[in-house]
Amino acid sequence: MATALPVTKLASLFVKTLAKPLSKRIKHEFSRYAATQRVLIGIGQASHQVSSRMTIWSAGYKVREIKPLEDENAMKTGAEFIGEFFILLVSGTTVVLEYNRSKAKDLEKEEKRIKAAKAERDALQAALHTLDLRVKELERQLAEEKKEKSLSELETKKWGLW
Repeated sequence: MATALPVTKLASLFVKTLAKPLSKRIKHEFSRYAATQRVLIGIGQASHQVSSRMTIWSAGYKVREIKPLEDENAMKTGAEFIGEFFILLVSGTTVVLEYNRSKAKDLEKEEKRIKAAKAERDALQAALHTLDLRVKELERQLAEEKKEKSLSELETKKWGLW
C-alpha cells in the first residue's frame, strides 16, 4: 500500500516558515505606535527583570536591585519577546494540531479493529449456532433410529416367540 503525501505536515512546515517573517512584521508594526510602544517597553522591562533575577539566582547570589533598561532597549527587548512568543505560539499550535490529528487517526484505526473483531466474533457465533442445530438434529435422528430399531427388535422377538 502506497503512503499518501503528508500534506498536513508540509502545510505546518510552511506555516512555521512563514512565522518568522510575520514575527518581524509584528515587531515592526508594534514599534510604530505610541500605545504599543508602551506595551513593548513594559514587556521588555518585565523580561529584563525576570531574566536578570534568574541569572543572579542561578549564580547563587541574592537579588538586591535590578536597574531598569532604557526605554529604547526595553522596547527592542519587548519586540524580540513578542516576536519569539509569536513563533512559539505558531509552533505550539501546529504541534497540538498534529497530535490531535494523529490521535484521531489512531482512534479510527482502533474502531476499525474493534469492528473487525466484532464481525469475526459474530461470524463464529453464527457458525457455532449452526453446528449446534446440526448436532441437535443428528441427535434427534439417532434417537429416532434407536427407537425404530428397538421397536423392530421387539416385533422380531414377538413374532419369534409365537
